[in-house]
Amino acid sequence: MNEVKTEKKEKKQGDSWDSIKGFAVWLGTYGWIFLLITGIIYIIVGFIYFTLAAIFVGYGIFGPQTLVETTLYGVFYVIGGILTIIFTVIFVKPRFSNKWAEEDYDYLLNDVVTIGKTRIPLMLIIGIILEIFLSWWGGLIIIVPLLLLIFMGPKEYKWTEEEKKPSN
Repeated sequence: MNEVKTEKKEKKQGDSWDSIKGFAVWLGTYGWIFLLITGIIYIIVGFIYFTLAAIFVGYGIFGPQTLVETTLYGVFYVIGGILTIIFTVIFVKPRFSNKWAEEDYDYLLNDVVTIGKTRIPLMLIIGIILEIFLSWWGGLIIIVPLLLLIFMGPKEYKWTEEEKKPSN
């Protein structure tokens, strides 16, 4: 990981970071719990779909098409829930929530994927992935505090990597 030196922003009177810091730190620190709960809810909903499929077939309420659809919904919910829990335990808790709890902004701003000269925060990518697979709201728990830190935080974020000058 190439670390780019982050510089403190110039302090302005009525700085916006001071007014949102508590919310951003709270959401960043406890966001993993919300994702874990979401994963568990998805697994439960998946099993509810399996139960509904069994009831539909057992009572002959609907035909095979409904059975297949309902079972597939159940499978996708269970898979989504399991993947959410795995993502949360492997990535979000140690690399995001723990760093928010420590208020380690340098780590959060420098844990990046570099594409060319562009630096993209890894957790922003993970937040977008969760956003796609968790019915369009799960990733917000990661994206919101990270964007607040990037655009309003106490340190300036560098979107591009500076060229290294050759030493003579």
